[in-house]
Amino acid sequence: MAAIELFQFQGSHFNEKARWGLDWKSVDHERTSLMPGPHMRTMKKLTGATQTPALRDCETVIAGSTAILEYLEARFPEPALFPADAEERVRALALVSHWDAEVGPAVRLAKFFEVMEPAYAVGTFGQGQSTLTKTLYRATFPLVAGVMKSKMGINAENAATAREVTRGAFDFVAKEPGPGGYLVGDQFTVADLTCAALLMPCVTLESWGGPPDADTEKNRAWLAKWADHPGAEWVREIYRRHRGS
Repeated sequence: MAAIELFQFQGSHFNEKARWGLDWKSVDHERTSLMPGPHMRTMKKLTGATQTPALRDCETVIAGSTAILEYLEARFPEPALFPADAEERVRALALVSHWDAEVGPAVRLAKFFEVMEPAYAVGTFGQGQSTLTKTLYRATFPLVAGVMKSKMGINAENAATAREVTRGAFDFVAKEPGPGGYLVGDQFTVADLTCAALLMPCVTLESWGGPPDADTEKNRAWLAKWADHPGAEWVREIYRRHRGS
């Protein structure tokens, strides 16, 4: 058993940030995939909160995607993910902080409002789970969905605002990269990883071997909404260059 264990949701973009960091640094680890709702007991015991992801390295537990990336950078310095230049590091961390606080939650809220239904939830978060677990989750999902809507404020008004934030994020990654295609400096950094990962739920990434979204009509319509945006091509290109298979 690997000493490092990642507790995650399969289909979550914040969890994708942590997975990408682990894979980028070729860190041997195991992944424990949880189901939204039933996950709370496990996470409360592990971190005292309910959010995923969390990383356990022997007796050390780190909660939150950016905190995990910072821990990995200190523990496994190469290949570097954070800029060595002080000014570039400040810019990258400011960008990551903003996207964690504003863009990531907006993408999640907007998408959940438009696509959340039992088939999507089971297909996205139930990957690798037993048939019994997926069947039970489908049956209880209306209760889970009610809790999610309440906690996240998922309603039509908030979803409209969240869609505009999402569109602004796509506009940003379409125009902001430098000549090499990167957001900060001339090489891949935590800024590119964060922005690409947090927009991942909006982009079809057929060449990447990660967990696919559930193939529902509503989800196909959501992905089609952003497919031709230049920012979506930036996301696809960052995945092609740096995510691997």
